[in-house]
Amino acid sequence: MVSKTKLTQKNETLSTGAPSRRKFLKGTAAASGGLAGILAAGIAPATAQTRELKMLTNSHFVPASDVELERQLAEFGKAAGVKTRLDRVAHLQLPAVLAGEVQGQKGHDLVSVGNSNPHLYSKHLESVDDLYEKIGKAGGGWTDGTVGKGSDGHHKAIPWFFISFPLALRTDLIASINEDIPDTWDDVHRVGTKLKAKGHPLGIQIAHSVDSNMILRGIMWSYGAKLVDEDSKTVAVNSKESVEAFKFIAALYNDAMTDEVLAWDDRNNNVCLNSGKCSMILNPISAYRSAIKAGTKDKAGNLVHHSIQHVMPPTGPAGRHMAASFNNMGVWKFAKEKELAKEFMAFHFAKDNAEKHLTASKGYNQPVLAGNALHPLYASNSKYYFAPFIGWYTHAIGWPGVPTAAVQTVVDQYLLPDAVATVAVGKASAEDAVKKLESQMKRIYRRAAKREG
Repeated sequence: MVSKTKLTQKNETLSTGAPSRRKFLKGTAAASGGLAGILAAGIAPATAQTRELKMLTNSHFVPASDVELERQLAEFGKAAGVKTRLDRVAHLQLPAVLAGEVQGQKGHDLVSVGNSNPHLYSKHLESVDDLYEKIGKAGGGWTDGTVGKGSDGHHKAIPWFFISFPLALRTDLIASINEDIPDTWDDVHRVGTKLKAKGHPLGIQIAHSVDSNMILRGIMWSYGAKLVDEDSKTVAVNSKESVEAFKFIAALYNDAMTDEVLAWDDRNNNVCLNSGKCSMILNPISAYRSAIKAGTKDKAGNLVHHSIQHVMPPTGPAGRHMAASFNNMGVWKFAKEKELAKEFMAFHFAKDNAEKHLTASKGYNQPVLAGNALHPLYASNSKYYFAPFIGWYTHAIGWPGVPTAAVQTVVDQYLLPDAVATVAVGKASAEDAVKKLESQMKRIYRRAAKREG
């Protein structure tokens, strides 16, 4: 949170770098005014009124990202003559806080609404179709057109960034068995099987974790399977493609992994890779960043992060696909400063500000705007070579449909990881597990249809 005193101090430190009020007025006028002008000039509008813009988000994995966001809020507020406040909560607490604000119809103006929340809170969020189009046009288009949509088909939030899942691997361990870096899921199976025999298994969660939900969906899609149709309403998981995907994951588990993955959370695979045990995981760059921060060394005394590399998610019979968690920015209908919140979004998504936010996150914030995907940061480190391209192969939960409240329920109940686990440990056939998952999903989708109807 930015207190009034801290905000004043922060604005004072920005005084030398921020334009004067006269310059802001001139710049805004020259850019033709309104949201389009803010996008073009990256300059906040000048206003004489004393108001407060309040934003809520979850604390970022890379703290510098929050610092930059707070700085931009303060700069915007100074230029517009308004107070600003950024409140942060733990990411697991954010859903409860959002639900509380909706129930009380009061709270913040601008909120972080991830994945299916724009659909879940469609009736309580402002439609931002015009802003979505303007930001998209200025930013080179969107790499995913399904995120941010509400149940009424309108955009209820602006796609902010996504957390990608490349294949993170130990190049030294792969080289030790005279193998190349995997490109396909069959490659991962073959290489992983060899490395497990050497004491370095593959680590993919088949458990109650966010990573498991994302990775298993990516494998399903790569095999041509889908959990729901493009209409976002028809459950489509019972197919031969799903059965084949389940069989492959079971083989991957039995041949290349150990049973510890059945109980992993989102932290365990990072630890396994950095400790020198695991050879490959699918994970955001957090494992690599953690290895740098900890200065972890292998048995020979070499820094582990030197041998970690990230490559594109493996391709399957139906192509290359991976799921990811998407963050969005939305404005409550009950917000006191709705227009001011939209103006800040235009300011924040202007190219210069968007790139500063990406840089502050050390590349963790993958842009959904195609024009920002080729950021120089990704060219500065070979570990990030995948980053400019992965957005084209990354989808939100619910793909090929949009992220809906029903999809979120399926995710929250870990139905896919549980179904896959029964096949992996031999408790059910792939066919039976798929049929059971279909039945569970249909029940959830029927309930969701009744609520929306």
